[in-house]
Amino acid sequence: MAGDSGRQPAERRVRREDRPEQLRWIAQARCLAATLDLLAQPIVLVVPGVPLRVWHANAAARSRFTAESIVRIREGRLLFAEDAHDRQWRQALQRARALGPAQPQTIDLAGRDGRMIATLQVQVLDFGASPDLPVSEVVMLEVHEKMPVERGLQRLCEAYLLTRKEAECAVGLYAMGSLDEFARCAGKSIHTARSQLKAAMQKTATHTQAGLVAVVAAHLGA
Repeated sequence: MAGDSGRQPAERRVRREDRPEQLRWIAQARCLAATLDLLAQPIVLVVPGVPLRVWHANAAARSRFTAESIVRIREGRLLFAEDAHDRQWRQALQRARALGPAQPQTIDLAGRDGRMIATLQVQVLDFGASPDLPVSEVVMLEVHEKMPVERGLQRLCEAYLLTRKEAECAVGLYAMGSLDEFARCAGKSIHTARSQLKAAMQKTATHTQAGLVAVVAAHLGA
């Protein structure tokens, strides 16, 4: 037994050293995600595929891409409020992937009145991804909205005296349909998210998550 226990640490070291590229990529990915969270501009990292999967949304994107925004994050997917905007985004994504890194594609999104409401910048990132790693390709979407959408959060805070974090948690549950998904995207522990959700439910006098979602929907649609 003593001989077996002595071999286990060495075996674990060998397994770790067998995947140095993967470990290095994970460290780079974590560093990139932490850096993006410090930026005020909404940025989303997307893994191309069918369907497109949100790999990371920075703090600005998580707080602003609600049900009122032209861009929305729901259940790990990136959605656009308008079909025309979705088509523009997918065309820009195809061009960016064809051209490769350092070739950003910029498109303007217009509202129904013809006025420009946002500019999107799409580009493929090159930070060591490969078919042997967890993610083989990552595309960065940067959104410059002409009028940042904050009204829904403000209405919830004012109507029910919610803190900003409590309102974001309530909107996150509404937008993503899952508290676990919101906690993951927001970089919070599930315990913190549950605590903020509980406070939001108490202040809004709702007794179920469905009841809170209905309150949020009413205020976002006001």
